[in-house]
Amino acid sequence: MSKPTNIHDAFFKNVLSDREAAGIFLREHLPREVVDLLAPGLPELLPGSFVDEALGQHHTDLLFRIQLKTEQDALAYVLMEHKSSPDESTRLQLLRYIVRILTRWYKVHKRLPLPPVLPLVAHHGPEGWTVSCEFQDLFGAVPAPLRPYMISFRHALVDFAAIEDNTLSAHFRLRAFLMALKYILRRDLAERLEVVLAEGARLPTVDVVQILAYIGKGPVPVSPEALREALQRLMPDHAEEIMQGFGQQYFEEGIDVGKTEGEARALVRLLERRIGSVSETLRARIFAADLASIEAWFDRAIEATEFESVFDRN
Repeated sequence: MSKPTNIHDAFFKNVLSDREAAGIFLREHLPREVVDLLAPGLPELLPGSFVDEALGQHHTDLLFRIQLKTEQDALAYVLMEHKSSPDESTRLQLLRYIVRILTRWYKVHKRLPLPPVLPLVAHHGPEGWTVSCEFQDLFGAVPAPLRPYMISFRHALVDFAAIEDNTLSAHFRLRAFLMALKYILRRDLAERLEVVLAEGARLPTVDVVQILAYIGKGPVPVSPEALREALQRLMPDHAEEIMQGFGQQYFEEGIDVGKTEGEARALVRLLERRIGSVSETLRARIFAADLASIEAWFDRAIEATEFESVFDRN
């Protein structure tokens, strides 16, 4: 089984690597006054990660270029917090990541002004977010004459635990994926399957498989019987198709068959969005590969600009 870090990374990044989904997510979850500044058009996912390697098990990040109505470029930095409970030091880590973003931007462009960076922390721990979003609060009580010299910013927050299920997104496909993120760390996940899979009948089979694969690899055990029963109740017309399509082994051995095919399809979609059309030869290679290879290619594809950098590494 993959480490929890990898399953959250792959799932979250696959969901928001879709520019339309990313645009919906940002417009639905950024502060309203910020959304009012956004120009029409979709955000552009930029390559790279700014998270410390040692903190990779707790954080996933995505950086988007967005355009404002002022015709100015800005950067939206989304940090997904994987810890089950919020960490007060997240703000300190976030500052380090923002500095890295601006340093890299200046190294490439060698000009001022710097683009504004909008930090957004998304937290899917069941306990909810209970700490301040203000960086200056880390200093405690600071005498008034010193305050102008203190670093000061706040981050926007998406706290899935505090959002009603039906308002996670107005877009049913994005809502289905965010529902999985909301419940994946909850101990009562098995009892919540009908909630998590509520949109399943409206989704393509590949999306249902991707959500089931995420559940199957997650830290909270869910029995094959519980998955089967939920599918039969919610998707009676498709449950048998899913079961037959991925075989009895899909349910009895950790849904490995469906997981591999689902992640292969996810990789093809990511490649086509980031690089271009995937040839039949390359498609056949992907679908014939084992899960470990597909996951490694997926991680490379997130930042890739050509197929060679994904598949031809030694």
